[in-house]
Amino acid sequence: MGHLKVDVLTDLLLNAELSVPGATRGIRGRVHVMVPAMTLLGIGDEAAILRGYGPIDPATAAQLTADATSWRRILTDPITGRILATDPRDYRPTAAMIDHARLVHPECVFPGCTVPSEQADMDHTEDHAYGGGTIPENLAPLSPGHHRAKHHTRWQFVQNGDDTLTATSPAGHIYTVRPEGRMRPAPKALIKAATQNVTPPEEDLADCPF
Repeated sequence: MGHLKVDVLTDLLLNAELSVPGATRGIRGRVHVMVPAMTLLGIGDEAAILRGYGPIDPATAAQLTADATSWRRILTDPITGRILATDPRDYRPTAAMIDHARLVHPECVFPGCTVPSEQADMDHTEDHAYGGGTIPENLAPLSPGHHRAKHHTRWQFVQNGDDTLTATSPAGHIYTVRPEGRMRPAPKALIKAATQNVTPPEEDLADCPF
């Protein structure tokens, strides 16, 4: 009898009708199945991958995905299978995207902030909730405090396409944030010396970055 009570209680918790209008029933599990596009279209027979299990045949994949409520586009290397890109509608950036943003911006991009990017949040410059994609060109590190300031005050940020950002304060002051970690171009004297195999004059190397 005790087991029966537990089963009834579990069913009520997981699958009971709810009194709130429009609410979904119970708890829904999430199953991740990676299906090659050609297999999904029925013109290929490459195996799908069920996360936590491994390869599954196309017929099983079709059964599992028949009632899928959402799909995510994932671009993979055709040889290695390594994930190269994900759907920009996904909120969480990949590890590669985060590494890229941290390399471009080694510090928080809020004007004057020097918090290392490894200690910062990864922010969508154009808010994800308003259509901003999860792509490298729309990601930048912000310290936790400045992350909150961006989203709860009238600070505005725009990525300019050249690794710089334009930040506008609530008072209307405009700042250009440059990626301090990016190496400067080699001086012309050094480039000329390298191509002509001659020793460049020392006075022309004053701005050499290395």
